[in-house]
Amino acid sequence: MSKPSLLWVDCTSGMPDAEPRVWAASVFEVTRVQGTAAATRELSQGRFQAVCFDCDYPDQSCLQAMKAIKQAHARLPMLMLTIDHSEALAVWAFRSRLWNYFAKPVPQAELLESLRSLANLGQRSSPPRAAPTVHAPLPEDLPVKPIRPEVARLQPALRYVAAHYHLRVSADVVAKACGLTRFEFSRRFRETFNTTFRDYLMRIRIVEARRLLTEGRVSITGIAYSVGFNDGSHFARMFRRFTGMLPSDYASAQALSAVLGEPATTSDAGLRRRATDSAAVSAG
Repeated sequence: MSKPSLLWVDCTSGMPDAEPRVWAASVFEVTRVQGTAAATRELSQGRFQAVCFDCDYPDQSCLQAMKAIKQAHARLPMLMLTIDHSEALAVWAFRSRLWNYFAKPVPQAELLESLRSLANLGQRSSPPRAAPTVHAPLPEDLPVKPIRPEVARLQPALRYVAAHYHLRVSADVVAKACGLTRFEFSRRFRETFNTTFRDYLMRIRIVEARRLLTEGRVSITGIAYSVGFNDGSHFARMFRRFTGMLPSDYASAQALSAVLGEPATTSDAGLRRRATDSAAVSAG
């Protein structure tokens, strides 16, 4: 039986935490888009069983767009993940009829439980009943957390990688998109995100590889090429460096966890790498 489809809407302003999206791939076929405008376009095709909005510090315009999407697709269950947790925001999510609301860092078991409930809901012969619309005013006391200038300057690089990670990515091209020389771009990227641009690009490719391995629909060789590697052995080395496991071992662990119904974990090396990545995200 094929997995239901989930639209993952990246509403983050800095480096996203990709871990929850990898977890979601064990339950859904995940399609990622950047921003609510892209989400509106994708949803017009009507092929998704659920939506997840991945936010860091959502502003008024982001919440207004989410509310409009919910009103346009009242029967579609929607989740929200956010760093900016407050009582007012939680109340808004509840009154806007979101399926669930999570404050980051999201516990893996709790997120998977909610996603599995959504997946089972999507397998029903009839669509879920649309909840009656309730007026949900935007939180007036929503904290204002503007993007730091150094992060805003580098956002073109983050967007470029999100769209082109599967291709050859030139540091010169990305630096130019940010209005910087290659040397200045490299220096600022490391200072801002506590990692090199090359390592960030590699991490994004490995995250996408993990998602595809978790979904289990593409061969390891096919995955290597689809995320930007031209050599299978190089892919295996980089995958092991970032996760502590070979791609084949990771795929086997994910398949076993699907049978047992328990979250799969990587080795201590992978956990240490993820801790480093989390620190980089926090820096953003």
